[in-house]
Amino acid sequence: MRLPAVSPSPAFARWATALLLLWLLALTAGPALSEALGFTLNAHGHAHLHAHGHPFVDARTLFGIPNAMDVLTNAPLTLAGLWGLLALRGRTLPGATQKAALVFFAGLVATGFGSAGYHWAPDATGLVWDRLGMAVTFAGAISLAVAERVGQVPARRSLHLSLPLATFSAILPAFTGNVLPWAVMQFGGMALIVWLALRTPVAGAIGIRLGALIGLYALAKALELGDAAVFHATADTLSGHSLKHLTAALAAWPVIVALRPQRPAKAPSSLRQNAPGRAA
Repeated sequence: MRLPAVSPSPAFARWATALLLLWLLALTAGPALSEALGFTLNAHGHAHLHAHGHPFVDARTLFGIPNAMDVLTNAPLTLAGLWGLLALRGRTLPGATQKAALVFFAGLVATGFGSAGYHWAPDATGLVWDRLGMAVTFAGAISLAVAERVGQVPARRSLHLSLPLATFSAILPAFTGNVLPWAVMQFGGMALIVWLALRTPVAGAIGIRLGALIGLYALAKALELGDAAVFHATADTLSGHSLKHLTAALAAWPVIVALRPQRPAKAPSSLRQNAPGRAA
């Protein structure tokens, strides 16, 4: 399906420029700022470790699987991504929307595998693979939101820019310890999606509920930050980080719902009764 090219709005261009400048600032000033704040990453790729020596509170071994709950709860992420890829089959979508959805769902599959591997044996290298999957997912989500609210041409350009920047940002901390570009990609990208959600859908939008996507992301981040608090609140049964994985998997739902084939509207009963060939 080909739609007329849509030039990006001046407001969107300003947003994109501001985020790019912020990312460049984080890239250049991040090391000095981290040093000034005394922020250093340990061998796990995080700044904080619990008493048992892992960055996450639930380090239980179940069925021979270390950190089992944080490992196993990644399965829904992979399944959600596969479901989305299957939902794309047979659908004819605008070009940029099609590519963005493909990247988004492939990112969820990669995140499921990368995160499971990282939680099995947490180290800085494993965290890179974990974040690489998330980087792909973020790039797809941003491009989908742009396609829904700005247009196909800006969405395509957004994907071509955000995918390499997010990928680079995911790898960078393992070599320099600078996590600020990664933070800009996450929070700056989500701020952009929030702004886009307040705009009117453009022609060719498939009807993705950006508000649901934003809400699920916010809930996932809250659970991640409340990892230990949730674990203790559930009598050490399920941690916030494990629930974060389950919530993140639900992020596929607003996109999958939008991909469902639209059923033709039924004619009013009065018209059906008077249709040609129907007995009077």
